[in-house]
Amino acid sequence: MDRRERRRRLVVISVVAATAGAASVLTAYAATDRASKDATPGGHRPAASAPKAVSTGLPQTSPAESRQQAPGARKPKPRKDCGVNSKLVPSCGAYWGMYSVKGRTLTTSITDLEKRFGRRFDIVLRFHDFSNDPPGRFPDASEQELGRSRLLFFAWESKSYKSRTSYKWRDIAAGRYDSSIVVPAAKRVRAYGKKVFMSFDPEMDRHMTKGEMKGNEAEYVAAARHVHQVFQRAGVRNVVWAWTTTGSLGGDNAQRILKSYPGHAYTDWIGFDPYNFYQCHRAPWTSFEEEVGTPYRWLQQNGLGKKPFILPEFGTQFDSADPERSRQWYKSIPGLMARKFPNLKGLIRFNSGEECHVQLDNGPGMASAYGQAGKHPYLNPPR
Repeated sequence: MDRRERRRRLVVISVVAATAGAASVLTAYAATDRASKDATPGGHRPAASAPKAVSTGLPQTSPAESRQQAPGARKPKPRKDCGVNSKLVPSCGAYWGMYSVKGRTLTTSITDLEKRFGRRFDIVLRFHDFSNDPPGRFPDASEQELGRSRLLFFAWESKSYKSRTSYKWRDIAAGRYDSSIVVPAAKRVRAYGKKVFMSFDPEMDRHMTKGEMKGNEAEYVAAARHVHQVFQRAGVRNVVWAWTTTGSLGGDNAQRILKSYPGHAYTDWIGFDPYNFYQCHRAPWTSFEEEVGTPYRWLQQNGLGKKPFILPEFGTQFDSADPERSRQWYKSIPGLMARKFPNLKGLIRFNSGEECHVQLDNGPGMASAYGQAGKHPYLNPPR
């Protein structure tokens, strides 16, 4: 056999090591009632390009794959796990997450659901306030325990849960709370070490014309940039910043959202919170595709499609008159994600909102349909 023939027959097997993705999760003191917010459905443009995977050197083959092969047997291709880049963007599929404080402890509120659904959540969402009280000291012991194998998403609200006081964005931007709140929080997150998601005052568009009245669009932008800068000066390099709005585009809220964007340099991910509130707000029934599609396309059409999208909250009512379409709401998610929403890289189910009946267990078969959707390979790829 000449040299050329040997070269043609040479088989090179390359194994691409997978990224195990930073694991972390968050704490849940503020089960603030989200059912009162406005609901409007939700959007397409070229999706963001797939990020380059980061190699961790972890083995990709299962024990069965690594066993001795019979002579002459074709060796199976090594499994290629999904990696994540420096901004936690997965190279394939999407994260499947949960917010829940319904358990014996903050930890078991998540792990009990994982046992029920037969899989671990990728992300856990919890809320924190602007204080040094327990709700403001994150990550706490429960979060650190969950964070060993999950990502943490901190929703950091500029208010005190204890005193029910909201802080003005102009005061935050002026540095009034730097030494007492912002810098200590930055140091705790830096000491935690693992990568985390953080959203400063999510759904800020709800707090400008009613409710907490924290300020206007320019004041929010100044406050968000200031918090980001304080974290940078404190040497924090493990925060991935998510800018989160309601996604409601009715009236003048679309322009309010655009004016509240801090800018590309201060934003890593873009989030919005779609809900099928149905009869709660005298709204018509909307499918997952309808709720997500409108804001998805709108964000891309307005120059924000190069950032990965995430749903830090989402949920649906149960229609007792048509139970199957209620369950179909969840069943449709994996296929729609792959076909129509490739830039949507994460979803976090908000397991609360009893006032509007959008909690997870709100009808026969609903939790089961949700659990099955979460086992689909697109939402549960090897990581």
